Amino acid sequence: MRLALGGALEQIARRGGGLVEAISEVTADRTAHGRFLFSATVELFEDHAFERVRQVGKHAWIVSRTLEPA
Repeated sequence: MRLALGGALEQIARRGGGLVEAISEVTADRTAHGRFLFSATVELFEDHAFERVRQVGKHAWIVSRTLEPA
């Protein structure tokens, strides 16, 4: 997932960049069910410079990052 996210971000930057958002689950100190991890974990997005924007569930967050054009 780490490689896939990195590759996707590279492609978005090559195509002009812009706002990238996702809804994901916090998994630190807990076990999350796989059905909630369809877009990776909040921690993985944070490793790629995303920031938490708004909590939308007990463990779910909207994360975002603005990419500059490559």
